[in-house]
Amino acid sequence: MAGDIGAVEPWLQHTEDLLASSAHDSEPSDELRTLPVTIEVYRAALAQARGDLIGIRAHAQRARELAGPEDHLGRGAASGFLGLALWTTGDLEAGIRAFEEVAASLRAAGNLTDALSTTVVVADMLIGRGRLRAAQNAYERALREAADVQMTRQPLGDLHAGLGELLIERDERAAAAEHLTLSDALGESARSHENRYRWFVASARLRFAEGDPDAALDALATAEGLYRRGFFPDVRPLGAVKARVWIAQDRLDDAQAWADATALSLGDEPDYVHEFGHLTLARLVIARHRADQDAGGIVSTLALLDRLLAAADAAGRTGSAIEIQALRALALEATGRRAAAVRALGLALAAAEPEGYVRLFADEGAPMAALLRASAQGPHAGYVHRISGAFTNAARGVVAPQSLADPLSERELHVLRLLSTPLSGPEIARELYVSLNTLRTHTKHIFTKLEVQNRPAAVRRGEALGLI
Repeated sequence: MAGDIGAVEPWLQHTEDLLASSAHDSEPSDELRTLPVTIEVYRAALAQARGDLIGIRAHAQRARELAGPEDHLGRGAASGFLGLALWTTGDLEAGIRAFEEVAASLRAAGNLTDALSTTVVVADMLIGRGRLRAAQNAYERALREAADVQMTRQPLGDLHAGLGELLIERDERAAAAEHLTLSDALGESARSHENRYRWFVASARLRFAEGDPDAALDALATAEGLYRRGFFPDVRPLGAVKARVWIAQDRLDDAQAWADATALSLGDEPDYVHEFGHLTLARLVIARHRADQDAGGIVSTLALLDRLLAAADAAGRTGSAIEIQALRALALEATGRRAAAVRALGLALAAAEPEGYVRLFADEGAPMAALLRASAQGPHAGYVHRISGAFTNAARGVVAPQSLADPLSERELHVLRLLSTPLSGPEIARELYVSLNTLRTHTKHIFTKLEVQNRPAAVRRGEALGLI
């Protein structure tokens, strides 16, 4: 890859030299007039491939300056690269403005499909700024416009999946499931190649909210197989998403293995593209502190959270600040500083209530539930009551008592019940949104735990144990 990138730059320079030598020729063609913009856009792309944020911004800005008023595609491409650089550095407000310019340029060029595709990017940044309602409005406007032109292809699937995931955060699970179902029914042609994996990330969030963390992990495993690194910054790495599920399940060794494989540490300085990972690491240390009272770790975690909060506040990333304050509350509570924890939680609730955040708090499980009870008589009593109603013991993988020495997980119980139906193996896999190999792994575990050799025997044993 590095060799390919190195070969492009001399070609661009040669093209630019030829362009300069022909500057005094007769009236140039449209292609020749727009060539300087194209060269700068290509250089911005090369800078992005190298991870050169300064270069991206410099070349993108130069392309915007060179683009004429009718060069809509050139202006749109330049604004897009500039927006990507701003997103990567966490300047989300400027990034949103840049992508609004992208959408306007694409519309002017007559490209409605790509203009609507920018909605997903803008919504991601709006969510980072804590503006859930604005993000929802953006999705709904785009879907209405797509319906007006009877669009049935990309980006319709991406829009439904994105709105579905946003609604999960507000615990509107029925509406979220409806949008995910619509996205799935439209087929792969309605989802972009770069965003195909996100449907499974949204599905994982829904499964987790419904109390089935094993199903969430299955969906995330499928997402990993579909993920392809593209132009967008990876601000929510799938490994960290999985680690959060493991932490919620008290599978701290699995989460620690993720942490050991990253270059993140509690002493790092804030960096937006690694913020999600840092907040996942903070969750892990807080959970470990509850288990072994590692005072050094929790002190370093609080210091990291303070640095992250200062950076988020300075950049106007209210969404980040809400999550950081919630984690500060959990860390303070873990050290026995209840009054300080309640104050930190109060700040998070004050910012979160107008936008309707729910899962951000409810997914933290019992420790957050205890803190919310301590805040139940405060100024956000009604909001606290709503969040408290979203808690579920099953979110931590708790299942009904079983007489087995090695009980079936919630996911395995679901698979066993599907095994008792007339569905074939591939049909069950589609029902669960997993690969056939993943289904076979679940089935093998079920057979081992039930001490049987085949599907009919597993069903009979499950019925005898009252599991079906």
